[in-house]
Parts: sequence; structure tokens; C-alpha cells
Amino acid sequence: MGFLLPNGVNFPVIGVAQQANWCKAEAQHLSQHAELDSWLQDPQSLTAKLKQHSSDFQVIVIGQQPGIIRADEATWLGTHLTGEHAIIREVLLCCDGQPWVFARSVFPASAMDTKQLQLGQLGDKPLGAHLFAQPDLQRSAIEVCCFADNSVVSDLNQQLGFARQQLWGRRSCFTAAQQQVLVAEVFIGASIPAQLALSASSSRGS
Repeated sequence: MGFLLPNGVNFPVIGVAQQANWCKAEAQHLSQHAELDSWLQDPQSLTAKLKQHSSDFQVIVIGQQPGIIRADEATWLGTHLTGEHAIIREVLLCCDGQPWVFARSVFPASAMDTKQLQLGQLGDKPLGAHLFAQPDLQRSAIEVCCFADNSVVSDLNQQLGFARQQLWGRRSCFTAAQQQVLVAEVFIGASIPAQLALSASSSRGS
């Protein structure tokens, strides 16, 4: 049986006013846990990796529609305008009926109808697999972020039935067909990285 999104999960999960301290994936900004850091820094398709760790992979769409994006997201898309509008897509990536990743993607409306990308037709198909299939794909350097246990993604983790805890995420900007797509992926729930982060936090607190 697949995962069902609980009532009360609102879109967008991450609002325009919420802050996150994204940093380049360099040693001083990582978790200092080798296995967790390997997930954060892996340059290959996360969708493909999740499928390797499960027999049933599922995409749950929280929402996809135009909205006001954060200033740092607008910068990635090539503009510094405050209050910039773009398409926001938020999903859960689930393995064997359990949420592993909260993913947020932002991209210009023009990418919806670009023939090569056809992002308007994704539905519950994984964006990552679609991007990695593009012959001209380029990817920026990876940034990482540790979200505190009082962050909105920790709130989401609790709504999904898991512990309120620190959570690690990563993001990078993909370019294909002359369009840019900023993808942020936060490891939540039953995922290996989330469980490693919880264990590390518990060890420090004991």
C-alpha cells in the first residue's frame, strides 16, 4: 500500500519568509558523518538511488502552481527581484510506503511548455529522473543545509508521523534546454540520512 498524505499538510510547505542557511558542500559545512555526507554529496540521480533502496518507489505531489519564491531562489534563476514569481513544485519521495525525501523545485513558467522538458506534464512522475534524461543537462555545485528541529521541515516530519529532529538537505540548480530548475531535497522520515542524523543527535545529547 502506498503512502497517503495526512490532512493538514499545506502547500507550499516552505513559505517566502522562511529562512535557511544554505552553504557550499565543503567539509566545514557537512554533518561530519561519512555515510550521511555521502548521501548529501552524491552527484548522481537521487531518484535512481532511492529506487535502489526500495521495491516500491512513489511520488506524492503536495502541490505545483505559480507562487512567490524566496529571494535566494530567485537569484539562482537569474534574477534578484524581490517577490519574483515562478512555478513551485513540492513532493514527497517515498520508498516502500514511507516518506524519505521532501523535495522542492522552482522554475520559470516558460519551462512548463518547453518542448524538450514538458514540466507541465510531470504529474506524479519524478522530476529528477526526467532531468537526468536530458542530453544537455548541466548541474551546479551542491549546497547543503542543516534544518533545526523547530524548522518547517521538522514540522512536516512530525506531521508525517516521525520525530521532531534536525534534518539535512541539499540543493543544486539544473540547466537543460536553456531553462533552469532549482531542486532542494531534504532527507526526512524513514530515510537512511534522517535516521543517521537522529542517531548522531541522540549520541551528542547523551
